[in-house]
Amino acid sequence: MNTAGMTPSATTPKSTPGMTPVMTLYTVAASPSSEKVRWALDAAHLRYCEHRLTPFLHHASNLRIGGSLGVSLPTLQADGELIQDSTQILEWLERHRAPFALIPQDAETRAEVMRYEARFDHIGMHVVRLMYATLLKDPDLVRRLWSLDAGLVQARVLRLAFPLILGVFRRGLGMEPALIAHSRKVVERALDELARLADGGRVHLAGGALSVADITAASRLAPLVCPDEHLVFSDPEYRDAMQPLLEAWHGHPGADWVRTIYRLHRRPESRCRGGAAPPALAAHRRRHQQGAQRKMAETV
Repeated sequence: MNTAGMTPSATTPKSTPGMTPVMTLYTVAASPSSEKVRWALDAAHLRYCEHRLTPFLHHASNLRIGGSLGVSLPTLQADGELIQDSTQILEWLERHRAPFALIPQDAETRAEVMRYEARFDHIGMHVVRLMYATLLKDPDLVRRLWSLDAGLVQARVLRLAFPLILGVFRRGLGMEPALIAHSRKVVERALDELARLADGGRVHLAGGALSVADITAASRLAPLVCPDEHLVFSDPEYRDAMQPLLEAWHGHPGADWVRTIYRLHRRPESRCRGGAAPPALAAHRRRHQQGAQRKMAETV
């Protein structure tokens, strides 16, 4: 498959005879849905190669992935199939990579896990709206966040098109004050629900062990909680921008639960060996500064 224009997060592992073929996961770095699937694959110790794409400029790559501009992210390519939607990917893994311990086999426990998975998936749009209601006060930070995996050409295109993209994005997300206030209430109810469960002594939402319920709840809320182990949302610059929300929920047991689940279970096998994720925005700036310096040197 032609992967020109895609930025792999790690060297593609090689398949060997008798081993399950390596899966390919197409993601966006700052997407909670992508983090949900990425975390599930890491926690299940499944072999995969991640290709992180640039938001709003990924449609050309979509044609290479699935022959259609309509391919959504995250998308998993495995066993000759393309699976879209984070929940459908998890259910595909349950069927095709069994035993998949993150979804229990016991029918009653499975139903409880999937109820929580759906419950916290529901808050995804509200989290993103609240996230950008805060971040859009610094549009340049938003542009850098969207450029994390962009090459020099893509970064330049995104910079030129950014005002137009930002206007369309604002309208699509629905940034009216009433909608933002509603989203805040939805998120607060979710945090309060997690707080009640934590107050009852439960570390995990269902089944007594890490499941897709915990992964979904924690990854969906990560943009507003900024756990140390997150690839992007641990970044000091991002945290500074989110400080108004971090202060509002400082010490909230629901936010503490998210940090606890990340601390106990988030060990990205190809990125965070031995510690927290590197500051993504700082690494992005260094990469593009080095690229610009190389280009300048070549023209001298």
